[in-house]
Amino acid sequence: REWHGAGKMIGENPYQYDEKIPTKRNLPYGSIAKPARSEADEAVEFRAEKKYLIRVAIGVAAICLCIGFLYHRFSSRKHYTSVSVQEDVAGFDPNKIYRAGTLFSEMTCRLSNRLHAGNIEKYRDNLGQIWGSACGMNRGVFTLDKYPGKTFTCGKLPEDWNCPNGVADLFTPGRDATKDLKYLSDYMGGVFNTTAGIGPASCSFQGVASLYCGEDRTRPWRFAPWTKLLGNKPIRGVNVGGLFVLEPWICPGFTEWGDEIRDQYTYSINSNISIEAKMKAFDEHWSTFYTEEDFKNMRDYGINTARIPVGWWYFAKDAGLDPSPYLIPKQDILDDLTHPISKTIAIADKYGIKVILDLHGAPNSQNGLDNSGIRSMVPDAEKWGDTWFYEEKYQAQTIQILEVMTRYINMLNSKGVNNIIMLELMNEPWVFGDMSIVRNFYVAAITKVRRINSTLPLLVCDAFRHEEWHWLLRQKGFDFRNVYMDTHLYHAFNPSDVASDNPHDDMMKQITASNMACGYGSLLRYKTCSSLPTLTGEWSLAIDDCMKFLTGSTTTANQFQDFGQCKGLKQRNTDQWHDLIKDFAARQRAVFEKELGWVFWAWKVDDVAKKDISAPLWSYSLAVETGYFPQDLNKEADVTLACDHPVDMSTIILPPIQP
Repeated sequence: REWHGAGKMIGENPYQYDEKIPTKRNLPYGSIAKPARSEADEAVEFRAEKKYLIRVAIGVAAICLCIGFLYHRFSSRKHYTSVSVQEDVAGFDPNKIYRAGTLFSEMTCRLSNRLHAGNIEKYRDNLGQIWGSACGMNRGVFTLDKYPGKTFTCGKLPEDWNCPNGVADLFTPGRDATKDLKYLSDYMGGVFNTTAGIGPASCSFQGVASLYCGEDRTRPWRFAPWTKLLGNKPIRGVNVGGLFVLEPWICPGFTEWGDEIRDQYTYSINSNISIEAKMKAFDEHWSTFYTEEDFKNMRDYGINTARIPVGWWYFAKDAGLDPSPYLIPKQDILDDLTHPISKTIAIADKYGIKVILDLHGAPNSQNGLDNSGIRSMVPDAEKWGDTWFYEEKYQAQTIQILEVMTRYINMLNSKGVNNIIMLELMNEPWVFGDMSIVRNFYVAAITKVRRINSTLPLLVCDAFRHEEWHWLLRQKGFDFRNVYMDTHLYHAFNPSDVASDNPHDDMMKQITASNMACGYGSLLRYKTCSSLPTLTGEWSLAIDDCMKFLTGSTTTANQFQDFGQCKGLKQRNTDQWHDLIKDFAARQRAVFEKELGWVFWAWKVDDVAKKDISAPLWSYSLAVETGYFPQDLNKEADVTLACDHPVDMSTIILPPIQP
């Protein structure tokens, strides 16, 4: 080994120097070399240096031990429970392939048991539409297990059904309605089983059939670990939107939104507002936007759950990350129950409201939307969220945040605030991203979270994607037990949903949305059976994107397109429109409550947004005041019957068709 500087090392003795290299050992700059000393002097100096270095080494070791003790002593308060890897995967076979969903071969399509001989006449309208749509499926051909080697069509049914004219003979006068119901169920099962690619619409049949995949996934809310906490009811919730992640359309009165200030990130970095003024604005917002009265009203209206969206920055410090430029409360989130997030959860608990804690904004944004904390200004929306998807460090940071959020939930539980029923791993990964990356992220995150809390129910978001989760959620040696799916079903953003430039088309759009809402029942059944029991974690009553700033406050990189959908909003102020929207609300809840339930977006908007004509379509509290939702959900008749029939067009007076 060689050390060039004060001298050259030789052999193994670091204190023996090559006599050929003159040196001024350890002399500070400007010192004068002293005369040479004897070998005896050198030996004495060597022994003294050796003793000194030994003492230094012992001192350093002692300091390290003390630091280690203090770190574990004080950091342990933030690590309340821990479960070993072996314990949290107990029972997992490392060689077994676990599937979150049911195999297609194990699914059946069944006629709803609500139909019987005594009420079949009430479903005549459904039956007519069934034949109109189903008879064209599979090239019009289907097979039945009871008749091997035979092929049938709607015009050619089994001979023993005694239907020479095909399906037109079923339920005609003089026939045995009970037998015909059995034939109808067999027909539906035959069409379903003959379908080459099972999908969300394979067992629709106008709402009189249902996909069956086992008792535990039939009205799966009955088997969820939180069901008793909700009084044996499905989740009936609202989103606490805009409180901890600013959204311009929810809180237009918070600041002057536009191109410069368009999200929480750009507000935080804006140099025209002082840090003190921004912090004061946040403190006031966190303490006044939602109050005890809000949660009391939720309880009184029959709401049992609040989904609370939060940004990654609130948990960043405890994850070893820098939250800046985001401004965060002064309280320690892992210790102080007066932290605004903890305070909100505790108030919800006071009024019996359970909480889904939702990571709405991930580091560097998983979707490029303002509701993630930072809005993308990339013109091509398909590229939004790319940084999170394709730079692994942001996925790793997101998992670090989730670990802290899990310890946070443990802390709340230890202090008696135990109303959090689920942790949502991430809201809305961008729809155009690679879902296999999202799947891998979910598996890694679930593994980490389970080490900290092995019994915490977890919610994963489908990113507005449906069919691929059936095969994505298959993993060797990894089980998806106690994991649930979140889907968001809106009728307000796609051109095919919102386009209408005259009163006639506007009303037809509302009627179509109502019938589509019932059709989503087939989609939700498919998701619950093919992947995971499904919660509709966001939805609204809007059929357009006309609320100010709904698609963002920017003039560029904005997805709003003008199809004339916003010019006739005032013409909806009629009794007929009111009844149509009320019916739309019931139909959506009808299908949601057959799965895990629903969480409306959102509970409220600020006082400025309330003046917008579209506000009652996005604010549950305003929708109750308007009469779109009942005053008390617990006193409502069975809403799941709302989709038994399509909208009755005979009761609708449509505006005239305009040229």
